[in-house]
Amino acid sequence: MPKKVLGVLAGEDMPRDLLLAWARSAEVVLAADAGADRLLEAGALPHHLVGDLDSVRRHEELVGVAVHERRDQDSTDCDKLLDLASELGYGALTLCAIEGDRMDHALSTWLSAARSPLSVRIALRQGLGWPVREGAPRAVAVEPGSTVSLIPLSPSEGVVLRGVEWPLEGDRLSWDGLVSISNRAVDPVVSVSLDAGLAALIVEVHRENLPSWD
Repeated sequence: MPKKVLGVLAGEDMPRDLLLAWARSAEVVLAADAGADRLLEAGALPHHLVGDLDSVRRHEELVGVAVHERRDQDSTDCDKLLDLASELGYGALTLCAIEGDRMDHALSTWLSAARSPLSVRIALRQGLGWPVREGAPRAVAVEPGSTVSLIPLSPSEGVVLRGVEWPLEGDRLSWDGLVSISNRAVDPVVSVSLDAGLAALIVEVHRENLPSWD
């Protein structure tokens, strides 16, 4: 089963050379709707395309791509991509091209990733991110000195954050209270756990070290 599965959304934020590097380093590439256009612009093709396909402009160039048309208007393109990944038997994937200029899309993608039963990682322009749920601790390799942020997406209890200059030990994070932003990694591994809630862990990764599948 492939371990390097990339999901590409329609955000135009990621530089084309970086998107191409991610696509070339992946074993399987899934695109959601206009994510196929982003890949074509970068010089790559997806293996699978999913969505209602209303935003794809370059249909004629998608030769050999498996197309999965889904017209459900109650789910986002990201939801459709994650559902397809699950149907294809992939247990984990990395999402990219989520930022763009639509903050509503970016926030929605974080929530889709958090809802998914898959292990989802998010590739950003300047690093990597992970949704962290209660009962599902996360430990990630980092570059000491890099910026680490833990942002609550819902009120989060019993938060433990280690491997950083300002650790947390059973704290409460919330949108109207404490957040952990622009912390600094002091160890080669940062670990996070929550007793309750949902948070976004975002870690700075230098451009020369991307893409990374570790």
